Amino acid sequence: MRLSDVALRVAFDMRLAGYRAGGIARYATDLAAALRRQPDIDLVPLRAVRDSVADPSSARFRTPPHHRLERYAVPVELMLRRVRPDIYHAVDLIAPILPGIPAVATVYDLAFLRWPEDLAADALAYYRQLGRSARWTREWIVPSAWTAADLVERYAIDPARVTVIPLGVTMGIDDQPALPRSSRGDYVLAVGTVEPRKRYDLLLDALHLVDPTIRLVVAGHPGWRSDDTQTRLQAATASGRVEWLVGPSDADVWRLYREAIAVVLPSRVEGFGLAALEGMAVGTPVISSGGGALPEVTGAVAIEVIDGDPGEWAAAIERVAGDAELWRSLSAGGVTRAKQFDWDDAAARTVAVYQRAVGH
Repeated sequence: MRLSDVALRVAFDMRLAGYRAGGIARYATDLAAALRRQPDIDLVPLRAVRDSVADPSSARFRTPPHHRLERYAVPVELMLRRVRPDIYHAVDLIAPILPGIPAVATVYDLAFLRWPEDLAADALAYYRQLGRSARWTREWIVPSAWTAADLVERYAIDPARVTVIPLGVTMGIDDQPALPRSSRGDYVLAVGTVEPRKRYDLLLDALHLVDPTIRLVVAGHPGWRSDDTQTRLQAATASGRVEWLVGPSDADVWRLYREAIAVVLPSRVEGFGLAALEGMAVGTPVISSGGGALPEVTGAVAIEVIDGDPGEWAAAIERVAGDAELWRSLSAGGVTRAKQFDWDDAAARTVAVYQRAVGH
């Protein structure tokens, strides 16, 4: 019997989605939805017991994500819950030890190697298992060529086992026309966890140099090693120049993207840059640091501020906010480019990786 004649049973690790909404959890949620639309795939989501999503097809696991004994506990839970997968997909870098079951792992980026001081000790210890797990991980998925090159170089992984599959976009796919500049709000938007590599302090510094009628809205949970930034955000919120929304709903985030003057990403690096893609999808111009894989997402339809100088960022924000022709060009170009990123295409390419891993 050919592999294509039977459904491939995939144990798909979604435990992180029970603890947070953005980042890797968002990737897992959107990819899982697209994989369900693929033929010949029997997807078994592995969810945390605390996950509130009602999904009768899922298996509920007690082992939390990032647990120090995860690579041993997850196989036991698979056996106890009789999942019996053909393949296991670890969406957060580290695959457990699964004798007889091939594993695929998604690596978003390797920022923990560049700035280990940005992570809590337990998180750093977890991610440092990547080198060991490479011994039993059969195939790798990355969202960008930038991450692929980093993974191959740092862990001496065969490039033939690393597949670049960009993310898709769900924001803006309802075909509502982008709002014109005249119907936008008075703010620029930053979406993502408040953590050192996002460089939100740079935005706060730039805000002092920007026209006082322009505000900053930050949508994201507090993250590791960011106490000082959080204190600054809270103080700026009291002044009225900043609004910090912790854990907004998808509907709220969509509205924020749709009504913003621009989406700002001053990050040191991004393994992909989903906020840039989501902003472009609803016709919101992007101002980017160009760090990591961001140029792969934005192409030529973003304003890049390579320098980490607040004055340069302030000038870019005022330029986009005040130049109507530039704003319209970036808005239209972003919508067109965002259409190149599709979750169904990403899912089909992911299935091809599964089939290759099982066929080894």
